Amino acid sequence: MIGTGGVGTVIARHLASSDRVDSLQLADIDFEQAERVAKRTGKKKVEPVRLDAGNREDVAKALKGKGLVINSSLPRFNTGIMEAALEAGSMYIDLALDDPEAQYKFHEAWRKRGNTAILGLGEDPGISNITAMYAANRLDRVDSVKIRDGETAVSKTYPFVCLFSPGTFIMETMEQPAIFRNGKLQRIERFSDKEMYNFPSGIGRLPVYSVNHEEVYSLYKSIGKGIRYVDFKLALTDDTMKYLEVLNSLGFTSEKKVSVGGCEVRPLDLTLKLIPQPAQLGSDITGKAIILVEVVGRVKGKRVKHVLYAAKDHRECYRKYGVTATSYLTGTGAAAGALQLLGDENIPAGVYPPESLNPDEYFSILRELDVKMVHRKEEN
Repeated sequence: MIGTGGVGTVIARHLASSDRVDSLQLADIDFEQAERVAKRTGKKKVEPVRLDAGNREDVAKALKGKGLVINSSLPRFNTGIMEAALEAGSMYIDLALDDPEAQYKFHEAWRKRGNTAILGLGEDPGISNITAMYAANRLDRVDSVKIRDGETAVSKTYPFVCLFSPGTFIMETMEQPAIFRNGKLQRIERFSDKEMYNFPSGIGRLPVYSVNHEEVYSLYKSIGKGIRYVDFKLALTDDTMKYLEVLNSLGFTSEKKVSVGGCEVRPLDLTLKLIPQPAQLGSDITGKAIILVEVVGRVKGKRVKHVLYAAKDHRECYRKYGVTATSYLTGTGAAAGALQLLGDENIPAGVYPPESLNPDEYFSILRELDVKMVHRKEEN
């Protein structure tokens, strides 16, 4: 596993405790961080190693003899790690896509090699995709899929927090979002479709906005069944929106280098350096995280709506696992998929989105890892 931050800590905990895993290497450019996480698992089969995910040669050496590699570091390392995994004959999982075209172009090579890669397998994308497919499998026709990521986190220490990769969060909110509408993939203006969504589990009404997300690009292809609409909306508080717009308007989200005191720096790198990392966020985070999926369609001509969700409390997750609820949901989503890959010989070879996994088996593993999907079915 490459990357031992908050999400990586959760994945390591789950894999270290599983009989399906004979040995586990935790790789990070920060060896002390990898060592801390390894010690926290309490398992002798876990070994920390120092690894620069951007060093293609070192990654290739590290993957020799490994059955599976999980990239829980930055998405920009995906393609290089995938190439190394293909050569090594390792299976592959990442948690968010960097360049879908570049990654999916490996499909035929992976199929011929007889190995499997699953792209974007965390909470969302990941749990969200598989949940949508679970519901779609129970419908004759699918009209729409709506994914809602709810969050009520508050920090006493930091005015602005990102509970998953800050780089991924900033970039996906700065891009024009895509939605699948009337059978076509379309781009809409940033923050142009605000919606007040009433979340269950005591969370209540939150403002949600479309952001550019992996699920929209794959689900309509995977589900079929006449599907006409797919979107993904993320809860963003008024304060978060304010901070994002200020950062963007001042150029602090730019990847174009500028000269500062004779040094060339990317403003985004400076922003990411100053924003607290998810692994730093501790017991002062309160509130809840929730991933919810609505799938509407028809069974024998009758309209049916499936609503499925999983919610976790930040303080409770920190007390039990030492991480935020968001890190726990994301890491558990990846770990469940990894355990499914390690235990299911029927998964086809190639490069696939998360919804290609068997949803029933996946949900069974999720429950064992303390993530329960609540399922509500409505007919009218």
